[in-house]
Amino acid sequence: MGTESLFEFYDSVYFYIFLLCVYIFSAIIEWRIFTKAGEPGWKALIPFYSIFVSHHIAGMHHAWFVAEIIAWIIETVLELVPNIPAWVEDPFTVFTFLFTVVSEIVHMSLLGDRFGKKTPFKVGMVLLPPVFLPILAFGSAAYQKPETHE
Repeated sequence: MGTESLFEFYDSVYFYIFLLCVYIFSAIIEWRIFTKAGEPGWKALIPFYSIFVSHHIAGMHHAWFVAEIIAWIIETVLELVPNIPAWVEDPFTVFTFLFTVVSEIVHMSLLGDRFGKKTPFKVGMVLLPPVFLPILAFGSAAYQKPETHE
C-alpha cells in the first residue's frame, strides 16, 4: 500500500466521520423541532417518514409529500435504466430539481409560520438551514398548530 493510497483512505475516513457528525447534528435539530411541535422525537430518525412528519408539522398538504416521492422514484429509475436518451432524462431531472426547490421553500416558509417567525428569518431558513434551523430548534419560539389539510 503506497503512501498516496494511505492518504486517500484517511481522507475518506475523515469524510465519512464528518458526514456522520452532520447526520447526528441534523437529527438532534429535527428531534427538537418535532418535540416542540408535540411529535415524538424518534420520528426524526426514520428516513422519508421524518419528511412526512415535518411536512405535517408545517401544515403542508400531504399531496406535496406524495408528489416528491413520485418524482424521486421516477428520477431514480431514469438514472438506473441504461440507454435512456438525454432528451427524456434531462427535462425530468430539471423538473425534479425545481419541484424539490419549490417544495423546500414552501416547507420552510410554512414551518417558520408555525413558529411565529417573520419573512427575513424564513428566508434565512431557506438559504442557510444549518444556521437558522438550530436557532428555531433551541430558541424560545413556540409551535402554533396549523389547520389540517387532510
